[in-house]
Amino acid sequence: MTENPSESPAVGAPTEPGIPWGDRLPVEQAKEWEALRPGTVEWMLEELRREREHRRRVEWVHTGLQALGSVLGAGTAVAYIWVATYFLDHDAATQGAAILGGGAAALVGAFLGRKYGERR
Repeated sequence: MTENPSESPAVGAPTEPGIPWGDRLPVEQAKEWEALRPGTVEWMLEELRREREHRRRVEWVHTGLQALGSVLGAGTAVAYIWVATYFLDHDAATQGAAILGGGAAALVGAFLGRKYGERR
């Protein structure tokens, strides 16, 4: 297993390019930059902090969108079952079965297409 989590991202997670310097700047380089323009190192560290905050927000949005997709998928399944039940109650079993079967097939196809389509 690698120690760098960006080398093995979770499936579907946003990819994270490497942050230059990580938490440490090369000391000699930082001293040269600071000598040429005071405040450069402080500015760079502030930019790194802002970049990390941005990545965290993007990860939260990604997680929220995944949860929304799950809720919408479950809601769609419930709606298909409700419509099929309505047809069954009104003596239209064939139409209800067609709606429920077609809807279930569409949901399964969308789920499998999403899950296995990303591996290309």
